[in-house]
Amino acid sequence: MTQYVRMNNYESIELDMEWIILNTDEYTLTKLNGVGGFCWSLLGTAQSIDTIADAVRNEFQSVHSDVETDVEVFLHDMMNRGLVQLAGS
Repeated sequence: MTQYVRMNNYESIELDMEWIILNTDEYTLTKLNGVGGFCWSLLGTAQSIDTIADAVRNEFQSVHSDVETDVEVFLHDMMNRGLVQLAGS
């Protein structure tokens, strides 16, 4: 099962229910909503799409059936931004 983890130890802060991540390698800021910030916080340890989706469902009482797809899109976007990598890479 593929697992993902945050890259490096980038600075992140929560302000007004949004998260801001400073990528010090690329000199960029990434702004996340509350759900994205929650997912980011989970990625301090290796996580699969399924474990993140289950945690999102539990935390936000979501019955949305496409949570896995949303998590997959989020992870792909974060990988493209250089913030997330495959665990063990």
